[in-house]
Amino acid sequence: MSHTIVYTDYYYDSVQAEFDLLSTLPDVRIVDLTEVKKGGITAPEELVEHVADADALVTQFAVINADVMDAMPNCRIIARHAIGVDTIDLTAARERGIVVSNVPDYCIEEVSDTAMAHILNGVRRIGEADRLLRAGEWAYSKIMPLSRFSEMTVGLLAFGAIARRVAEKLRGFRVKVLAYDAYAKPTPEFDWVEFVPLDRLLAEADVISIHVPLNDETHHMVNEKVFEAMKPGVVLVNTSRGGVIDQAALADAIARGVVRHAGLDVLEEPDAEYAESPVLASEQVTVSPHLGWYSEQSIEDLKMKTARNVAEMLTNGKPLYTVH
Repeated sequence: MSHTIVYTDYYYDSVQAEFDLLSTLPDVRIVDLTEVKKGGITAPEELVEHVADADALVTQFAVINADVMDAMPNCRIIARHAIGVDTIDLTAARERGIVVSNVPDYCIEEVSDTAMAHILNGVRRIGEADRLLRAGEWAYSKIMPLSRFSEMTVGLLAFGAIARRVAEKLRGFRVKVLAYDAYAKPTPEFDWVEFVPLDRLLAEADVISIHVPLNDETHHMVNEKVFEAMKPGVVLVNTSRGGVIDQAALADAIARGVVRHAGLDVLEEPDAEYAESPVLASEQVTVSPHLGWYSEQSIEDLKMKTARNVAEMLTNGKPLYTVH
């Protein structure tokens, strides 16, 4: 049986190693839309013109909605180069019997390291001190008071794989760790993490690190009401998705002293429009350009596991990782 695999778009300089792996499948044809348009095709209204023969669709930033799915009647799998699948209409895929895959474990070390970096930066206010120094102020009076990290309470919003790795890394700092997750249950492996209701975590945590996926349920999960329930002076870290936080509410919480420092690897605005974010005006915000996922090793893992998802689906009927 012949198979057509369509690559809609990708960020990388090359995915040749993926193509080499997929080319070992019998009678396979790979269509690379970055050859049609620089960077690939991401808009659904354009994609529908190029995917009719797809048995598998590999995507990174393209929006895959019901119209795109209807344009590829033989598609068996939509494989995303990512953990999150917020660019794919999962309901439409489920209704059409199309499997959606991701790679949930390719950057656990990198994102958890980034969360830890933002946590420690917020607690010790290194970034703020650096900005003062470069402006000519060799002093720490403007960043006082600082508190001992080992005597703090850190709250984790969600307790998936990345949050669990953050918890493991936090253990060495002897902090108290609280976790809120509507779905995860305590396990003996993490008996030193206390699972609590959301209102208690908000009231007690000196540091809150967000690890929830972005979906309809979690969009603006951290909003004005949630900020009102937080312990004043909290350090807030987000390495998940920008849309989880209401950015206007965050800017207000910073201005009112509810949030003392925000460490953000993601913003709600699209990457190209980051300058429009209302939080960037505050010196109490440290932003990294969504680099939490990145290392050379994580990129290779992501690319090859995405290709293996497709190969396994087309040969054995099930990818390595299934979202639904």
